Amino acid sequence: MMMKTKDNIDYWSLMAKYYANECSNEEVNQLNSWISENPENEILFYQVKEDLENINLSKSMKKVNVDLAWDKVKNRIQETETEEPSVESKVKTLTISRVFKYAAAIVLLVSIGFFVTKLYQSYSKLNVYAENTDQGKVVTLPDGSRVTLNSDSKLIFPKKFAQNERRVKLEGEAFFDVSKNAEHPFIIETKSAEVKVLGTTFNVNAKYPGDQVEVFVETGLVQLSDIKNTENKIIINPGDVGTFQNTSISKSPNMDVNRMAWKTKELVFKENYIRDVISTLNRTYNTNITCNDESVLNLRYTVTFRNQEIESVLNVIAVTFDLKIEQTETEIKLVKKSI
Repeated sequence: MMMKTKDNIDYWSLMAKYYANECSNEEVNQLNSWISENPENEILFYQVKEDLENINLSKSMKKVNVDLAWDKVKNRIQETETEEPSVESKVKTLTISRVFKYAAAIVLLVSIGFFVTKLYQSYSKLNVYAENTDQGKVVTLPDGSRVTLNSDSKLIFPKKFAQNERRVKLEGEAFFDVSKNAEHPFIIETKSAEVKVLGTTFNVNAKYPGDQVEVFVETGLVQLSDIKNTENKIIINPGDVGTFQNTSISKSPNMDVNRMAWKTKELVFKENYIRDVISTLNRTYNTNITCNDESVLNLRYTVTFRNQEIESVLNVIAVTFDLKIEQTETEIKLVKKSI
């Protein structure tokens, strides 16, 4: 029951050790690399976590002698061997041993066969939404909460939430309209931070390089914390932006009127430099607009766009400043027309 990649690492064993809090830093890095290889690995990893939480492993571990449990599991394996095992079967037994030594308590609760089956069923128990071009896709969660995804974003969530909380995982950017439920907090995991609410509307942006995460709160209160140290946290009020970066968490009033333009499709510029206009357009439409002419970049612009496609927006800018648009497969250039 080994699961390996080209580096010959047993990831069943790594997951078992990880959830038993016995992974070294190197093993954690190996597991993170495997998770990032493809969505299926990520789905499996988080479904195993959900399964362990659902059977309340932490409480069960306190009541079960793990070494004794492992002895029973090992005896069951040995009883099935009716003849002298080959070298290959010995290696296989050792591999299974490593996995179930860390998961022996689970084995006593649900049996080896059921647990392994649950792991393989993981692929069908989580929904994944990965949107590369379909900006603004709305996803309705099991509790009725609605999530609007930005482009190049992914949301992972179970078909049914756990009994004590509503937990999802986000990569990229999304706007959340969370149904109120004081007894079941709504938790969003990103790579480096965790966002916790009871019921509110807010935007989470984890698209930034590194571990930076920004949370803009529209209504209600939102808690932003370090995923590795949940005691490091702040409460964000409506109209404020919370920022997590390099274990530092801060908040400040939102000064960007176009922060939600990717969702509202309304852009407002008041004496903004063209360089800032281009930056906002790239963020809003997920484009790569460039301009290398400083005389153009330093121009100021006042205009409002509502529900216009990027082509229309660029045509208006080009006409206003007598520019031409040069488009390739990888970028859109704004160039001053030759006299």
